[in-house]
Amino acid sequence: MAPDTATQADFSFVHFTDTHIMAGGNFSFPTGERQFDTSASLQRVIDVINALEPPPAFAVIGGDLTSPDLLDRSKVLTPEEYEPSYRLLQDLLRPLPCPTYMLLGNHDNRTAFHRVMQTAAVTPDAPHHYSFDHQGYHFIALDSLHPGAGWGYLEAPQLVWLRDDLETHRGRPTLVFVHHHPWALGIEWLDQVHLRNGDELWQLLQAYADVRWIICGHVHLDQDIQRDGLTMLTTPSTGFQISKLSQTRKILPGPPGFRLVRVKGLELATRVLHLHGASAADL
Repeated sequence: MAPDTATQADFSFVHFTDTHIMAGGNFSFPTGERQFDTSASLQRVIDVINALEPPPAFAVIGGDLTSPDLLDRSKVLTPEEYEPSYRLLQDLLRPLPCPTYMLLGNHDNRTAFHRVMQTAAVTPDAPHHYSFDHQGYHFIALDSLHPGAGWGYLEAPQLVWLRDDLETHRGRPTLVFVHHHPWALGIEWLDQVHLRNGDELWQLLQAYADVRWIICGHVHLDQDIQRDGLTMLTTPSTGFQISKLSQTRKILPGPPGFRLVRVKGLELATRVLHLHGASAADL
């Protein structure tokens, strides 16, 4: 594809993340006094996405797709115990009017994900990283899941793949998606569970001027940080959120949110929609 194809681009896409679908139960707040229905919350977000004008070209779902592990933190779940949550997620996503591209987060299970989503994984627990193109733009999805850890890490083979992919697609404006945030947000407890080799990722991306943005989930809040010309964006969860004020862990019951990105030529614009009301009519 010719490098100048992107100058004619005209489309939008959505990024939503941390859906935390858990079949058979709801998320319980640390105090134990309140529960949150992540499936119902995701349904609200999908209803709003379906009302967008014009409809998005595609959706990127940024990780922590499911989290049945949060129903009983004393257990280590098997892939079979994860599968009902991925099937429920499939059902919830079915009404979306566009293709979906999924990332994995620290609460996900690779084996169950590959099995239910019927991916082309070379091994049952293979990292889920890939890239795709749309109207002259290049999009890269990374897999920062490090099993058993809240923080993220990109293994060496994936970084080699990333460099090769960037080289192959030089000349195309590029956006990168990863679950864990590679740079500090300034919120102490969240920055302890970031992407452990985020500096390594940043140094790699710095060599490619085509990379415009890196978009993350994980932190359940929206923030943007620019570092030497590269912008990192985080997107709030489709469910419960994290306080922007507290340096210690404080969870809030919503509102659900997602990010809308508009691409027109070489211009990128974005905004986060917070669903304070009950329906799309309230936006």
